[in-house]
Amino acid sequence: MPVNYLKKRLLIGLMLPMQLFAQDDFSIIRKNIVDGLQFDFTDAAVIKKVVIYQPQQLPDGSWKDIDYKDNSITIWKPAEHLERLKIFAIATSKPNGFYYQNSSLQSGILAGLRYWNKQDAQSKNWWHNEIATPQTLGEILLTLQESGSSFPKGLMDTLVNSMKKGNPYDKTGANKLDIALHYLYRACITKDASLMDSATSEAFQPISFTTKEGLQYDYSYLQHSTQLQISSYGLVFLSGEYKVASWLQGTAYALSGEKLKLLDTYFTQTFLPTIRGRYIDFNTEGRGISRTDILDKLSLAGKSNQLSLLALAKKVNPVHAALIDTALLRITQKEAPGYGISPSHIHFWKGDYTLHLRKNYSFNVRTASTRTKRTETGNKENLLGKFLPDGSTNIQRSGSEYYNIMPVWEWDKIPGTTSRDFVKDQSIDVQWGEPGSTSFVGGVSDSVYGVTTYDMNYNDVQAKKSYFFFDNEVVCLGAGISSGSAENIITTLNQCWLQGKAIVGFDNKTEYVKKSKAFTNPSWAWHDRIGYFFPAETNMTVSTQSQSGNWALINASRSKDKISGDVFKLWINHGAKPSNASYAYIVVPGIDLKQATTYKSAAIIILANTSSIQAVQHDGLNILQVVFHEAGTISANDISITADKPCVILLNKANNTISVADPTQKIEEVSISLNAHNKNVKLNCTLPKGNYAGSSVHYKIAYQ
Repeated sequence: MPVNYLKKRLLIGLMLPMQLFAQDDFSIIRKNIVDGLQFDFTDAAVIKKVVIYQPQQLPDGSWKDIDYKDNSITIWKPAEHLERLKIFAIATSKPNGFYYQNSSLQSGILAGLRYWNKQDAQSKNWWHNEIATPQTLGEILLTLQESGSSFPKGLMDTLVNSMKKGNPYDKTGANKLDIALHYLYRACITKDASLMDSATSEAFQPISFTTKEGLQYDYSYLQHSTQLQISSYGLVFLSGEYKVASWLQGTAYALSGEKLKLLDTYFTQTFLPTIRGRYIDFNTEGRGISRTDILDKLSLAGKSNQLSLLALAKKVNPVHAALIDTALLRITQKEAPGYGISPSHIHFWKGDYTLHLRKNYSFNVRTASTRTKRTETGNKENLLGKFLPDGSTNIQRSGSEYYNIMPVWEWDKIPGTTSRDFVKDQSIDVQWGEPGSTSFVGGVSDSVYGVTTYDMNYNDVQAKKSYFFFDNEVVCLGAGISSGSAENIITTLNQCWLQGKAIVGFDNKTEYVKKSKAFTNPSWAWHDRIGYFFPAETNMTVSTQSQSGNWALINASRSKDKISGDVFKLWINHGAKPSNASYAYIVVPGIDLKQATTYKSAAIIILANTSSIQAVQHDGLNILQVVFHEAGTISANDISITADKPCVILLNKANNTISVADPTQKIEEVSISLNAHNKNVKLNCTLPKGNYAGSSVHYKIAYQ
């Protein structure tokens, strides 16, 4: 138990009898919990559900349409029994509500709880048994207790005892928090101060940096070993922690200090930036990418915004009110997706993930290394996401570009990836996450600009993939592309919903793509105010055809109903069995067709694109970015850089700063020599170690 907490309890104990103190805290916490439950349901919503379910309830408290022997992994039918009883409990406990203290409904609740108590309903998924069921049961009992409903003590004791499922001490991250929640419920119901101490301590324990599952030192969030889960489990973590923190305000258990700072930083600096408008980056959801509507985060704002995640975060710490209110306006679409967005670039060296934000767009990259795991399949979800972590790019302007597109996606053409072009989508072979296969994966960032690199070697495809981020452009380079497989090897630039026309341009003509067509050496392509420019010879295909599928293809528990829609696809064809092939393209989001036809990339100079060095100079910004896959030298018009070890470098000549990072996270020092205008600088860069290995270091340059 934290020392500061014990001191706080001791001081209050000197002023009040412990029993009185505990009773007051229990009353405050219980009321906060029940108020939240009641607020979640409008009177109209409660009435609508009660009108349906009350007449259908059988005299023994059960429902005929629920299979109590079902043991499904995902959509587990017996859970609906408790959800209906929770609605009944809320209906009878809402002051001034239509069903307030309705004796018939109260009898139905008791009958339903007695029936549940006699069942041994179990799912094959431990989460239902150890988290969802005891949580819902606790919410029912707390609601009945707060409303003063008479309740047989023997039944209450038996049900409370049945909540003793799961062990938070054995779990990490969001799972630990979820189990601690129903421990907290049980402590409130029984007024057990010792249990409350343990429950709150375990509930807030995940708000700390860890090298295991949970909040990482780079403020990414990993769960199921080392899988990126910034939303999914990360959202469970945020929602649960802010909810508990709001319940405990005004009590001795309130969240404060360093833990509050960590929670707020993850929420405001990591989670919220992954949302463009009201839609989140598809790479933050883990296997949840295969769930209907998952990318839409309007629910974070709530119907009336009093107990939504955004509102709770602001309530728990009003310091961030302005930032949260700005996000609320974007998510509710009262302001444009770029409203209040400041230029930023974040590379998460623990999560193998990059966020690049501008007012006009977001451009994010997902990779995997030997230090992390590839996107998982499990519980028969995300069945086809085999290539998701292979440098996939989430390019958003409006935010809705990929919303619910997954059932119709061609899964070997995920945006940004290089892969084999299969006839049939490939299923994931390894359950619950497969380790990445290479160590040279990472990036450098000065907080505004940056580089991300991915040494790919997966599914018999090898490639050096790097992304160079500026203000208006992102330069994407690939080199050393090789494969011994029979399929054509392709690099996909985008696959999103078709919005308007798709145009391909050459030096002297443009062409509107109506269905699907291959092009040789085009100058550019344009769709939905995003331009794609080709500084090197390119064989490319554009498709605007309708694609069909269903959710069950990617998630076995979802609907088999056919879904169709027009999709924009753009990919580069490297041919079969390429050896040392390459690609280069520049993405320019936020431009209209006229701007695309006149766009000149003269400010961007691709200095190298080989398996040894990939480098881009932006003359307009006076920035040079280099990926040294091995020791070497790169020269531009006015400068040369030599590195004695593999690394990634960002040289900002405008302010004479250099940022350096080691993608392998193994090198302790790299020597860098600069020569500019016959002036020399030699830097012996000491690189971060331990939990910060892979992060960027920054030096001011003083030319001699």
